[in-house]
Amino acid sequence: MKAISVVGTKKTGKTTLVAALVRSLSRYGRVGTVKNMLNHPVDHGDTKRHFDAGADVVIGLGDARLKVTRERGDLDLALSDLQAEGMDFAVVEGFKHSNLQKIVMGDIEVSNCLRRVSLSDLNDALVNELTELVLGLEDYSV
Repeated sequence: MKAISVVGTKKTGKTTLVAALVRSLSRYGRVGTVKNMLNHPVDHGDTKRHFDAGADVVIGLGDARLKVTRERGDLDLALSDLQAEGMDFAVVEGFKHSNLQKIVMGDIEVSNCLRRVSLSDLNDALVNELTELVLGLEDYSV
């Protein structure tokens, strides 16, 4: 499985780029994503009420299936889960301190910067270039 992280400050276009990469990479295989949701309140509303009542796992069903657990995970565990699910690619949003190769948006300094891009430069040619970079990465290993 090839894995890439898209990092940057808020409102630099990370999600827009992740969506474009997912669309492009899906032509070459199965794609999973991981989003850094640190400080994102998943324990509010009905989910919080279920947890407060004692549930260890909450599964939401609708047009998709969403599983929320109390288990705190880390990036390696999430990538292992995607690998076990048979994903060919993992596109990670965030985790700027990880060891993954990174596409950087904005002017932050990180290790393993593969390419620095700006939302204003995002077009089909750039997405194709980034896709080729991902295809050329070594496989991720836990």
